[in-house]
Amino acid sequence: MIRSLWVSVLCVFSLSAAAQAILRCEVQGCRVSPALFEFDGSSFFPVRQPDKVEENVYEFQFRPSENRFYYIGTNTSNMTPVILGEEEEVVVKGPCLNFRGARIESPVNEAYLSLKKRMEELQSRTTALGRQYQLSSGESRDKIAAELKKTDEEKLALLEEMEKENSILGKVAAINTLLSYQNNGGNYENEIDYFAREYFHFTDFEDPAYQYLPWTYESFRNYTTVIISAGLPEEQQRLYLDGALSKLERGGLTHKLALSGVAAVLKQKSNGNFLYFAGQFVDAFKDSDPSAAAGMQAQIEQMRTFVVGGQAPDFTQKTPEGEEMSLSDLRGKVVLLDFWASWCGPCRRENPNVVRMYKKYKDKGFDVLGVSLDKAHDRWVQAIEQDGLVWHHVSDLKGWSNEVAQAYGVRSIPQTLLLDKEGRILARNLRGEALEARLAEIFE
Repeated sequence: MIRSLWVSVLCVFSLSAAAQAILRCEVQGCRVSPALFEFDGSSFFPVRQPDKVEENVYEFQFRPSENRFYYIGTNTSNMTPVILGEEEEVVVKGPCLNFRGARIESPVNEAYLSLKKRMEELQSRTTALGRQYQLSSGESRDKIAAELKKTDEEKLALLEEMEKENSILGKVAAINTLLSYQNNGGNYENEIDYFAREYFHFTDFEDPAYQYLPWTYESFRNYTTVIISAGLPEEQQRLYLDGALSKLERGGLTHKLALSGVAAVLKQKSNGNFLYFAGQFVDAFKDSDPSAAAGMQAQIEQMRTFVVGGQAPDFTQKTPEGEEMSLSDLRGKVVLLDFWASWCGPCRRENPNVVRMYKKYKDKGFDVLGVSLDKAHDRWVQAIEQDGLVWHHVSDLKGWSNEVAQAYGVRSIPQTLLLDKEGRILARNLRGEALEARLAEIFE
């Protein structure tokens, strides 16, 4: 039984004498036959189903074309990327139930894996040198800048090499090439401004190849992650993201991949700009892809209550005394909704600051409602008493399965929402000085 889980799959992509491209799969032990998928930013969808030519042997037939990324596997959770189009033969080997770990034997696919490794090494070196540069001064800083310049030269050399070797690899290298701020950012106010405006410097989005390149999606995900992690106001984040997207033809496939990457990160981070960019997606693709637009619209409706300006969903849970309490019971007050637990070190360390803010503003209309992710009633109550948390508390004592935490998408603690008197979200995850400043802005 155990051995059957590791039966391998052999897939061969070849060109016949009549210039018919064939992906031949000799599958052993798979419960379902493999398929080829593509990704458009919204979803993976099958583009080829094989013909069964004999027992355990399947063939996909193509016309030869320029290299493109596909995904091969048994389903969307068991697949691996593969480049197909120009080569006479591509071989995929690996466990049938683990396509993600498959080995791909073909010059272009092997070159792609090598490129990924080289890009990762260069990025790791750039990051390490950048940190050293920030901590250094004088001659030491000059030496680090020189090392960064050498790394920049290696990046440019790799880009040139890939552009000569294979067009698709050149596109991958281009969208992943960013030179160091220390040696190239003289015309910019700061490093984040340089990053925001130069990240796609080497990428020509007018090239139709980016319509089918998964790296378009991934690069805009990475770009968005950095932008929203830099501590910028959401208005500035929006300006940078709009600026990057403006380089793309609205409603095109490249725009779809990019905008999907942006929206995915903003939703994951419950960023207020999600509604804006998700709305752009709906407007741009409601005619060309109504299903994807409808799916995004559903996400908009779901997220309206979790972003700044949205109405916080009401809920009811039990207090330590066993009485029911609802969030709406505190309507008319500015409320800090605090997700925490007795076993959470960072939560307990933040508690003295919240106690201080509560005492300072409780008579002006400030209140706190703690939602505990504890499982043990005694530990929950003990932590409340030890930390002097003299405000309201509720829990269902289900730990991470707490129904309120699930409804609010809480995946880590401490996590807070500051609500206005009508229950609308003013801010998320304010702690320490940031919480103090916002409360002072409201009450003083």
